[in-house]
Amino acid sequence: MLEILETTAITVCGFLIKKYVFLEPDMEAKKQRNFYIVSFLLIGMVFLALGKDAASFAALVMIGLNICLGREKHKLRGLGMMIPFPGIINGLMVPVLLVPPYFFALSARGTRIYQFILYTALAILLVLFCVKGKSWRSWFGENMQHRRLRKSEKYLLWVIGILMLLFSNHTTMQITVDSGNVRAADSIYGRGLAPFIGITSVSAFVMTITIIVLIVQGNKRSFYHERISNMQSGMITFMAEVVENRDDNTGEHIRRTAEYVACIAKELKKQGTYGDILTERYMDDMVVAAPLHDIGKIHIPDAVLNKPGKLTEEEFEIMKTHTTAGEELLLQAKKELGESAYLNTAVEMAAYHHEWWNGKGYPYGISGAEIPLCARIMAVADVFDALTSKRCYKDAMPLEKAYAIIREESGTHFDPAVVEAFMAALVQVQTVIG
Repeated sequence: MLEILETTAITVCGFLIKKYVFLEPDMEAKKQRNFYIVSFLLIGMVFLALGKDAASFAALVMIGLNICLGREKHKLRGLGMMIPFPGIINGLMVPVLLVPPYFFALSARGTRIYQFILYTALAILLVLFCVKGKSWRSWFGENMQHRRLRKSEKYLLWVIGILMLLFSNHTTMQITVDSGNVRAADSIYGRGLAPFIGITSVSAFVMTITIIVLIVQGNKRSFYHERISNMQSGMITFMAEVVENRDDNTGEHIRRTAEYVACIAKELKKQGTYGDILTERYMDDMVVAAPLHDIGKIHIPDAVLNKPGKLTEEEFEIMKTHTTAGEELLLQAKKELGESAYLNTAVEMAAYHHEWWNGKGYPYGISGAEIPLCARIMAVADVFDALTSKRCYKDAMPLEKAYAIIREESGTHFDPAVVEAFMAALVQVQTVIG
């Protein structure tokens, strides 16, 4: 009876670790339930035919197969996930099952009773988890779609599993009866080291539990930090859309310029240009920050912003202040919201996207590499969209003419490398235009 309970515990523990520790996705709900049923039936048949050890191995194989079927890619790697599982399961189960009987010197009968009670308690907890834990599982399942283990955390779990596996291979805790009491556990090191083995088992258990809890909690904090950051980004982007709507634009201008920025950045990366700057993080930050480049227009009077004709020199000077106004607004946002990589990029885009490569732009008149790369990319994206869009003071320009203007202003208004990347990405650019 105990062997059946032990095999069941190993199987259930393995599936729970797979889902809630390694954060491996399940299959579709109905398929996953059917897989559980088939797994337990198959493991039970192996138990009856070949015994507990074969059934435990079958459980690990089914867990690995479940990982493979739940993944969208790298499916075969799921079988490799079986490697740390035995060690982690042993690190969790062995000390709880065998160390207390040793310290309390229980008889063989007492040990079996203790283990039976322990397995019964675990079974009751599992039933409560299934019956009463529906809301918690739903919440976790929803959030788990956005949560992933870092590579370092995966490696740490693997190290724990392999260390615990080595420990279980070299230290076989067996219950022996000596004068009616349970003695230590025989091991390849002899009975004299039994106390040491017991202490080591407890240490392994505590270490395994502690690291798993820290990883899960750390992952949870990362998830909520990302969620809050996304909310902040969304709120500020909404503000940018409100500002854009003031000058007869729509949110489409924001969407298009962000996608143009992404197209140019990817092409620059592909060409190997500015590779030391264009990290994945920097490119992502540019796309998120792009909608904020004109947020300073909130300070521009409607009479200037929506004037149907050409601006006077005085009005143009007022319009030019949207760059420094945007810079000030975003610097204030940084003070309120805290340090953020995408806000740093947004500040640079807002302040410098009207600077020219030859130094004849505004507001600061800087030139060349002094202009942040994100602003140089934004300059091309913004001008191209302005040329090809209908505004209150002009009609949309034909694409070929817009392309010609971008080419002509390479080396004067625009960074030549950015223009080259833009031209190389025209297929993607035209997809954005629709």
